[in-house]
Amino acid sequence: MELFVRISLFLFLCLFLPNKYRTQFEWITYDKIDEIMDRINSVNSVNCFQKQPSELVLPEEAVYQKPSIDMLRKDIIMRNRTQLLHVRNIAHRNALLYSYLFQRLFDLEEPGLTYILLHNAADITGGRGMINGSGIFFDQDKYYPHWYKNYFNKTISLFGPYAWRADDFYDAFNWKHEWTNHTIQQEDIGAGRDHHYTSRYNRANEWYRKWLPDQTRNNRMPNDRSNRFIIPPPYLPTNNDTDLDDNEWKMVNEKTNETNDDDATLKRKPLHTVQLLLADRMYRLRDIPEIFEFYGPPHPEDPIGPTLWTRPYFDCGRSNKWVFSAVSPIVDIYPRHTEHQHFQTMKNLAVAVAEIDFIMMDINQCAEIDPINDTQSKLANLFAGTDKCKPTTRCEPLMGFGFRRGGYQCLCQPGYRYPPYQDGPFKGYIIEKATREEYEHNFDCLKVEAYQDTPYALYQSNMEVVATRKRRSNDDRFGVLNKSLFVELDSTPNILSLTNFVPSFNPFVSLKSSISSFLKASLNYVVSMSKPSEDQQSQISRSRRYAHEHPTRIGSIMQTYEHLNQYPNLCEYMTEDELTMPGDVLNDVDVQFESQARVALTLSHFLSSFYQIVNPAEDFPLRQAELDLTDEQLIGEVLSAAGSDYKLVGIGIFFDRGKFSNYRLPYFGPYAFRTEDGISRKYSVVDWAGLPDGYENEIWFRTLKARWGTNADRAELTEFWLKLFLRSDYAGNALVHHESGFPLYSYAPELRHGQWFPPRFQCSRNYTLPREWVVTYAVPFFGLDALGINIEFKGVVRVDVYVKFLDINQCSMPHHVPNAFKGSDRCDHQSTVCEPILGRGFHLGKYKCRCRPGYEYPFIDQNDFFTGDVLDSQWQLLMNDNSQTSRFHQLKCRIALASSIKPINYLVFVLILSFVMACNR
Repeated sequence: MELFVRISLFLFLCLFLPNKYRTQFEWITYDKIDEIMDRINSVNSVNCFQKQPSELVLPEEAVYQKPSIDMLRKDIIMRNRTQLLHVRNIAHRNALLYSYLFQRLFDLEEPGLTYILLHNAADITGGRGMINGSGIFFDQDKYYPHWYKNYFNKTISLFGPYAWRADDFYDAFNWKHEWTNHTIQQEDIGAGRDHHYTSRYNRANEWYRKWLPDQTRNNRMPNDRSNRFIIPPPYLPTNNDTDLDDNEWKMVNEKTNETNDDDATLKRKPLHTVQLLLADRMYRLRDIPEIFEFYGPPHPEDPIGPTLWTRPYFDCGRSNKWVFSAVSPIVDIYPRHTEHQHFQTMKNLAVAVAEIDFIMMDINQCAEIDPINDTQSKLANLFAGTDKCKPTTRCEPLMGFGFRRGGYQCLCQPGYRYPPYQDGPFKGYIIEKATREEYEHNFDCLKVEAYQDTPYALYQSNMEVVATRKRRSNDDRFGVLNKSLFVELDSTPNILSLTNFVPSFNPFVSLKSSISSFLKASLNYVVSMSKPSEDQQSQISRSRRYAHEHPTRIGSIMQTYEHLNQYPNLCEYMTEDELTMPGDVLNDVDVQFESQARVALTLSHFLSSFYQIVNPAEDFPLRQAELDLTDEQLIGEVLSAAGSDYKLVGIGIFFDRGKFSNYRLPYFGPYAFRTEDGISRKYSVVDWAGLPDGYENEIWFRTLKARWGTNADRAELTEFWLKLFLRSDYAGNALVHHESGFPLYSYAPELRHGQWFPPRFQCSRNYTLPREWVVTYAVPFFGLDALGINIEFKGVVRVDVYVKFLDINQCSMPHHVPNAFKGSDRCDHQSTVCEPILGRGFHLGKYKCRCRPGYEYPFIDQNDFFTGDVLDSQWQLLMNDNSQTSRFHQLKCRIALASSIKPINYLVFVLILSFVMACNR
């Protein structure tokens, strides 16, 4: 009996007591990853209502490298941070959109209820894998619903439509019973029981407190008699100081009636200027553009920026996931219709929220180094230093691992090399699964012995580069007869320069700096005896002469690109073929510009769902039916999308002939772009149908129309299901299903249904469109036909991205990979391997040459690879016909030596002694 009790107690301790070791082996100590994982696993959809609010949030440092405008200007957004950047752009876009529409349109023309619901759902379906939730949340008694009957100039208590990706495993319409990610659930969380999201007791309202309630306001000019649709800038200062700058403006605290400069900087509502140029008739624009202004989120250059981030929190009662939110304010005039205009102010009435699944975001286990203090900084990253890299290695994060261990790799420190059996860096997920014995005896790099000094001017460069490969005489190959191939740099012969011309590894050459001084004279004698003959020199130089030249095709591409960037007006004298790059320049474009393509896809999903679900002829008992889309609403869509992403040149919606019935012309194509380079608040919107050539004959429009114009089949598109829950009455006492049906469904394209088109220089007449090198992605959108039965092609959404943000990959690739720049690197392919450097843009030389297994980096410069810029510059020196010298042939790795140089010293001594004795016989 006693034995049974002991066994039971042991099993109880093993099964029910908390286990602090979440890893495979106990040698990995309990760290921050285990702590956060315990907090995540302790909360679920059942017990989250009983948890304290502090248990439903995670530290802010759990998410590192949150995108901000300062970081976008000076840092590089790596691919594992693209999801966060897309979430930020969507939140900023929604804030710009609703700020523009609420201030620009009349009440009955503003977005209706179904418009807002479908717009939130499209953010999730279009951002698959990037966005988990989207919504807008109004402050208390700040929203005017014009879609209720007999409800003019009245507000509702709260209004917060919020959509998230729902689990459709047990849904009846999902007959496969597999999670499809195609079902979106949406509720008005300002209605129903216990849905007061402004309360401080609410468990997930941190996004509300970021911008709401707004306690500041803009001064109004005393003689202002403008209406609410075009708001003039509040340039009047409060202290009546006429010496102030015209661009300086203050905000007054409503309670104290005093100006607070710090608060004004953080909460000001800047003006966004829009130049609207519509078509007067087909193929002709209006002579005078319309210029108007509207208030929007804070300017990106402001210290606080347009978007704030919340802490990761558990979305209790809705998606029941750990999410992370980006929040941006929506600005409108309040109160709206009143005779007392001195009470009207521009205020933050709502916030736009976009969320991402916290578990899907990559963590960074590497310890970041502060370049100023040269110390490890762990303040911005909670998981910094949890990697298991040895002291001889350094950590580098990997992408695509999400919230789990091992998302890093350990590279050798400068001065170390990989063991002969190791092919490349040590992977973190392999280290984390190793036993203690395996970890202690492996995953270490070997120290490099016998360092060499960094070579300087080792090769005389008088070689002439000619277009044709004309065979030249070996005697006059360098322009001077009988000129030695080697240059005496000092009184002591430079032994290291001979390594380029020794066919195999020469131990006498590589060990000069490590052996004792009394051996140097003998070693110099041996090296002089091992000098290659003139025939060998001729053969080696002839084989390398054209081995590293850029192909003529690459040179012409880069020359045209740089020439038009410097002189854009020359495009008027060039043909369309000369302004277009080859299609294989777009290597890896679908990965690098996925976020920008998903902006166009999101807009396509919204238009497709709207034209398939909304019926203006419907009649509901309490609310009015949704009206057709107007031209102003579509202008707001493209305007907000262009202003939210700094990589976008422009974005447009282009309808097929007669498909946009709510317009006076057969074609309608609003295209928005920034009028200034970089991040600005000035935009321009042009109706492309008014340009001289229109858009119906453009290659991107004709290609997609030919593909989908007569073959828009439901089976080829993706079906999305929408579970929409609305408030039952004005007060929002309960939630009910959408009156049009439950669930609603629509068909929309995926990324693969769109197409990338070759880069081209956009040469518009009279600078109507920006003259830039652009990469175009176009995706179709669909709607119901006139009978309301079949799916038909409605038009195309086009997005243009700057070519200058496209990274070039010059490394070798398989023959079937289309890449115009592949194989153009200058790495020594015998001793090094090429790796591209991401984030450097459309420039050559952005790669590095790492040593292959069995080779080591030989020079003392605290580095472990050769950069492409250095190799390119040295090659240019080698090819130029002048007296400068080049060290191109020295920039390569050498065969790895033994881990200790002492045994080799004795071996070298014996070899030298034997060689001298043999020569003296």
